[in-house]
Amino acid sequence: MTYNALARYRRRPAQEPSLRLIAFQLRHNWFCLPLTVARRVIAPTAQTSAVQLGLAQLYNENIPIMDIADRVYQTAPLLPGYSAVSAAAAQPAPSLQSIVVIDSPRFGLLGLLTDGIPCLKRARQSAFSPVPATYLMINHLQGISTLVTLNEVEPPLFLLEVDALLP
Repeated sequence: MTYNALARYRRRPAQEPSLRLIAFQLRHNWFCLPLTVARRVIAPTAQTSAVQLGLAQLYNENIPIMDIADRVYQTAPLLPGYSAVSAAAAQPAPSLQSIVVIDSPRFGLLGLLTDGIPCLKRARQSAFSPVPATYLMINHLQGISTLVTLNEVEPPLFLLEVDALLP
């Protein structure tokens, strides 16, 4: 019996498709966006005065900055398991914020104000699951429809839909 490379190739299981994500923290939860919409991450040290104005400048173009946490959480009560004291302690200081510049198909370039420094993640197709509408309604969350569970060690990510947050 001959054993060749073609036979080995046919026996391999098919690789599950994956998506590269940019993950960032907003208050006490983690959120993500497809990496294809992200254009740049701007460090807050160079943009301190711009954040106060609500504009950032990138390649000689003014980009509106949106406090995305206010849009996602609305004026929501804290999620279960969090007290006002623990949430205040968990929320990073304003100096630890960064701006993720994205290219929205509907609104063009937008700067999203995030807590901390974003990181890159890779998620398999099986990691995506819908968030129950009741959960979103109870916790006054908007702009979210998908939960990304990478593994049992890392916190789950909410896949953000930026266009759904803007009127």
